[in-house]
Parts: sequence; C-alpha cells; structure tokens
Amino acid sequence: MTDAVADKAQIRIPAPDKAAQLSAVDRAQIDASVRPLVLWFFTTGLLWLLVSTSLAVVNALQLVFPDFLGFSFSNFGRLSPVASVTFSYGWCSMAAMGVAAWLISRLSSRPLIGKTVATLGAVLWNVGLLLGVISILTGKMSALTGLEMPSSAYAVMLSGLGLIAMCFLLSFRNTGEKVSIAAMFVIAGTCWLGWSLFAGNLLLATNGVNGVIAQLVADWTNSGFVWMWLVPVSLGSAYFVIPKVTGEPIFSGPLGRGCFWLYIFVAGLTGSARLAGGPIPVWLSSLSASAAILLLVPVFGSIYNLIASCRGSRRTANSPSARFTLFGLGIFFSAVLLNAVGSLRSVHYMVQFTLFDSGVAALVLNGFVTMALFGAIYFIMPRISGCEWLSSTLISIHFLGAAYGTTMGSLMLVFSGLASGAALDAANTSFRQVLEVGSSYYWGRVISFILVGLGYAAFTLHFLLMALRVGQPGGEPTLFRDAHEH
Repeated sequence: MTDAVADKAQIRIPAPDKAAQLSAVDRAQIDASVRPLVLWFFTTGLLWLLVSTSLAVVNALQLVFPDFLGFSFSNFGRLSPVASVTFSYGWCSMAAMGVAAWLISRLSSRPLIGKTVATLGAVLWNVGLLLGVISILTGKMSALTGLEMPSSAYAVMLSGLGLIAMCFLLSFRNTGEKVSIAAMFVIAGTCWLGWSLFAGNLLLATNGVNGVIAQLVADWTNSGFVWMWLVPVSLGSAYFVIPKVTGEPIFSGPLGRGCFWLYIFVAGLTGSARLAGGPIPVWLSSLSASAAILLLVPVFGSIYNLIASCRGSRRTANSPSARFTLFGLGIFFSAVLLNAVGSLRSVHYMVQFTLFDSGVAALVLNGFVTMALFGAIYFIMPRISGCEWLSSTLISIHFLGAAYGTTMGSLMLVFSGLASGAALDAANTSFRQVLEVGSSYYWGRVISFILVGLGYAAFTLHFLLMALRVGQPGGEPTLFRDAHEH
C-alpha cells in the first residue's frame, strides 16, 4: 500500500512490540534521517536496471540477428555477462540494500547508525561493479559463469559491502520479546552475502582451488548470492509490507520462524544441482538435488503464511505494494517448483545443455526478487518523500509491463530449454534441428523486453518525481482503483 495511513493501522500482535507503537513523529524522524541513503541506493540501482535492460534487449536481438552490433566489445559473449552482473549486482543488490536500510531503521525504532559510512560503502560497491563491467567489455573476464568480473573488482565491492554491513549490524536492535521475521531474513541475508562473496572470491583469487573444484566454488558463491541474499531480503520485505497493508498480524509467527530456519538450512545446499553428470561426486549432486526438492517446503510455508495474512482484507486488491509483492510470491513458487523438477536426474540430463536453467533463474530474479523490491519501494517512497505517488495510471503501466514482460521472457527461456532438450533426447535429430527448435522462442523474448522496457520507463519517471517530491499530498492513497482519477 502506498498511503501513509497504513502505518496508523491498529495491528493486533500477540506480544508487545515497541516498534509498532512508534508515534507518527518518531516514524517521520526515522524516515527523514535515512532518506538520503535510501534514495542513493534506489537511484543507483535504478540506473543499473536501465543499463541492464538495454543490454538485455541487445542480447535478445543478437539471438535472432547474430550480426547485430558485431563489434568486439559488443558481441553476445561479452554483453550477456555484463547484462547479468549489472542486473544482479547493480539493480537487485542496490535496491535490496536500500530496502534493508529502511527496514532495519524502522524495526530498530531508531535512525541508522553511520549513514555516511554506508554511503561510502555504496559508492565503493558501484565503483567496483563499474570496474568489473569495463573489464568484461575489454575481454578481461573470468571463464566461471556468474563470476566473470576480475578479483580486483570484487575486492573493491567487498570493501564497500563491509562498510554497509557494519552499519546495518550496529544499527539493528530488538525492540520486542522476539526478533521479527522480517528482521531475521534481512539480517541473515546481509551476513551471508559478505561471507559468500568473501570466501568464494578468496579461494578463486589465490588459486586455492582449480579445475572442477573452482567451478563448484563458483556455483556455491552464485547460489548463495541469489538464494541466501536476494531471496531472503525479498521475503523479509514481504513479511513487513503485507501486515502493514492489511492492518493484520502475520497469520502464524511460529510457522514463519520454522520456515526461516528450514530455508536457511536447505537453500545453501542447492548450488551443485546443475553440475550433475559432470566430474563431481555423485553424492554431492544428489544432495543438491534433494535440497532443491526440500526447498519447496519452507517456500510453500512462507507463501501460505503471507497469503493467509491477507485473508478478508480489502486493501490488498488495490494496494500497489501488496499486488507487486503477492505477484512475485506466486512467480517464486513456480520458479522453485521448476527448479525442483529440473534437479531430477532424468529431467536434468535432458535440459542441462539448454536455456532451461536460465529461464528458472530469470523467474527468481526478474519475477520474484524484482517484483518484491518494487512492492517495497512503492511502500517506502511515500514515507521518505512526504507525498503520495502521483499517478495510478503510471503504476498500472509499470505493473502490467513488468508482470507480463518478465513472465513471458522467462517462460520463453524455459520453453526453449524444454523443446531443445526434447529434440536432443530424440533419435536421429541433427544439431541444426535442435537449434532451430530452441530458437523459435527467441522472438517472444524480444517482445517481452518491449513490455518490460515500457513498464520500467513508467516506473523511472514516477520514481524521479517522488524523489523530487512531486506527488500528491500525503495522506491520500494512490491505488490501482480509486474513486479519484489521477
């Protein structure tokens, strides 16, 4: 929900929670104190999103027209990893850090400690990412998928992350008898991000591992980045936003905490599932496949818990925050289900050399993480800007473009992978025929980016207006369906 009155809802909670009892003046002071840092996170993240989306459009066109932009620095082999790292390390991480900064301040009932230090950390993160992008474009890249940037770029990013994480951890304090579920996910994700990137890149940079083991370390690092950083922060934002919108408590606190611990235990074991059939121990790939299947339990439990919290609420249908978040949760369950099916040995052997895994990854990052972060931003911006979103029409354009575009683009990759896998598995099928079957879905991906670009353009305009405090007066909600036309 984008209106400021959501914070005034009387939320029934089973135990005293001082954070929920903050006065409007206290909340306004906290929001004002963290505003510059959060805006910096969101703005830089949005810039990376536009860069990533533009490069992804070029990549999609290159799949249809291989000679499109045939310069050495703009070939598919270089632009594809650049589009990936700018999206995940640029947009997703910057937006997630902005959401985490605001959530920690609100949940701790005090302004963030060391905002200047955290801002410097964000600058270092972006500088490191920029160095990595330049290195990839000039051909100085690693052969490990997902870790194409050089070690020097990750070193700069890690130094910035250390400053940001230090501020987050020093600022957090528990204001109730139990730590909120939202705080558990956000803090756990922040801690794991630093550990995963540091340990993985240290082993690779010092040549502590090589060959197959290096690929295992890279997959563990990449899996931890997505499943133990971006996904937990997105779930944490959902656990905060949904009760605020509905004015009701989370359906089951014990269920939420149980799902959290099971998720943290299982999600970190899924990294090696895609290496099944390679020169790695069978037990390791089997363990990852089993973890991918078991992951359905905490994910389904968390989604059920959040959806049940919306029961009987009339606000969720019209609230942009709730609609983006709930749509992302639905896509997330589909992605985890496809990930579990794809980890089955019979299915994996059929699709392992196709775009199936890329489609599942796109569903997680584009369909869930991005949509959940958008939902959180729609909730946060009115509180730090002092005004409501200007236009419900722009919100609708953003939702329709992002929802249909990301879903269509991701499913095109999934369908292409399934079709190519079936062709590979068939007898008397030439490699040319396999390519023709898979490429028949590429045009759908180009069309999907047109929809995505339209939605992101609408959001960019809307966000800039909010950052400049050009919006409706605070207190009047901007909803999908309202008695007033905006």
